Amino acid sequence: MESNMENGGHQMEPNPLKALRASLDFESESWDESVIINEDGCGGSGSKCFTSFWEDAMDPARDLAAYHRLSITPFELADLVSVWHFASKWNQGLNIIIDCEVNRALVDDALGVLRTLHHRTVDLVGTDNANGLLVLDDDALALYVASFEIDQLQMVRVEGPVDRSDINAILNKATEGESVLEAELRATCSVEYRADGSTILESRRIDLIAAALGADLAGYVANILRLARRDVPRPPQQQVMQLLARSGSILIRPKDIEVNGGMIDIGICTNLAEPADSTDTGLIFYPTDGVWKSSEAA
Repeated sequence: MESNMENGGHQMEPNPLKALRASLDFESESWDESVIINEDGCGGSGSKCFTSFWEDAMDPARDLAAYHRLSITPFELADLVSVWHFASKWNQGLNIIIDCEVNRALVDDALGVLRTLHHRTVDLVGTDNANGLLVLDDDALALYVASFEIDQLQMVRVEGPVDRSDINAILNKATEGESVLEAELRATCSVEYRADGSTILESRRIDLIAAALGADLAGYVANILRLARRDVPRPPQQQVMQLLARSGSILIRPKDIEVNGGMIDIGICTNLAEPADSTDTGLIFYPTDGVWKSSEAA
């Protein structure tokens, strides 16, 4: 990849650069509270050691109800489709829109778009099964996100077909304020998006959570370079997993980013007990060839 300064690529107006924050939790009824207590600052005094957490999170023997929860800000809904394509083996997932608040339409024929989305829902699940909700494949979801400025969105992705009983069970969990993943074992991920706050992603798959964070990191750098998000590749999955494995939390502040010598040097704080001044790791992005490296390896 060449930078837009060199090849006239997709230059964009940058959004104001804010801090990127992400925090990972592991939710399970079989969680054992008698884990090792941290004594060396990994996660703060008196907290559970994140090394033990990470071993539990990666353990395939954990109960199927267990899932990972990532809180991240800022986050772009447009990144979801690329995350789905990364995570789905057959790209046959269905996106069930549980709730949505739209600020305004971004297209002239908004009513025509809504008719298209309704017809697509009927094609996918039938006339009576959607229970008034939109059920969209990835192409229809991309159309929805591109056609409307969305303030809030609650959605769950299910791999495979769904019927009315599946949708009712998901709605019941959402109404009760519980994770909708508990209603359907085939649910890959649920999303609670807020344009002006944190986005919550829940999934049983840690690779999908890492893909979402990777997409956000790429978008963050794209904003710095004034490029379209699609013009900056995600960091390698292994690098993102290594970041998450340090403590489960990351903080990137504009003051910790340096642009010099043809590279973007991103200082990252993963020890949030005292995040005021220091960074303890980092990533470097080289725009000319689209390569990411950890700062330790650079």
